Amino acid sequence: MKVMNHTEEQQTENKTSLSNGAKRNRIFIYIAIAGVIAAVITAAFTGYYFHQERAEEKKQEELLKAEKAKKQNEKKAKTTETAEQKLERVRSQAEEQGVPQSVIELLDKNAETVDFVADYEKKKDKPYADTIEEDLSNGEIPELLQWDERWGYAPYGTGIVATSGCGPTCMAMVAAGLNQDASITPAKVAAYGTEHGYVDEENNTYWRFMDEAGANWNLNSVGGMLSEEQVSAELAQGHPVICSMGPGDFTQIGHFIVLTGYENGTVTVNDPFSIKNTNTAWTFANIKDQIKAMWTFSKK
Repeated sequence: MKVMNHTEEQQTENKTSLSNGAKRNRIFIYIAIAGVIAAVITAAFTGYYFHQERAEEKKQEELLKAEKAKKQNEKKAKTTETAEQKLERVRSQAEEQGVPQSVIELLDKNAETVDFVADYEKKKDKPYADTIEEDLSNGEIPELLQWDERWGYAPYGTGIVATSGCGPTCMAMVAAGLNQDASITPAKVAAYGTEHGYVDEENNTYWRFMDEAGANWNLNSVGGMLSEEQVSAELAQGHPVICSMGPGDFTQIGHFIVLTGYENGTVTVNDPFSIKNTNTAWTFANIKDQIKAMWTFSKK
């Protein structure tokens, strides 16, 4: 058996130490390399996600810019379009949305209804106003429109107040004015008329509605044709007169209006379908032949 001397043992220990040191160095190098690789991978993923996040932010910014530009263009188009162009735009929009034909036909009857038709899909299911609010002035018969968006979408018969509710709207004007009660709205009067069978299958208001329904609001109703002198006398006493109109200045088929004042042959009219007609001074002699029936109202 070979016996190692001291020098050989020392050399063997040195070799072993060098070998272990080399191993440790390699391990450190591997760890360092792994750390570098991990750092590179982390940086790559971080850069990727940062890029994706920035790209998404940029996409959202572009979408917002596009939406803003669209709204600005629409606003610009609306401010520059003519009344006729707006009418046709609203008509096309309503047809695309499937708005009832009876509502679209309002545009042909009176261009003043254009905003009502445009807002049909957006507002048709909203609650109706509980009062006529500031429309009621002390001692006056209020001027109400059947296509007012506060109640025009309310049902009447199988239609809505805007398209066929001239009768209930006239009664609402008279009842609210004589009672000075702002809670009497066209929607509420229309509901009463439908419930009590005062509207026919074509959503026309029966004349007996004018004879009978006023009592529900503590009103007297007297039917019968009046001369110009009688109209003047009744209006002077504060008794409004509802008229059923035939074809002429106010309608092509049939319509109700309210006479509210008289002076020197001229009558003031509350037309529930037309702002223009309400703001016009009418010579009684020129419209009397269009009147088919009259009812004078007073407080009980």
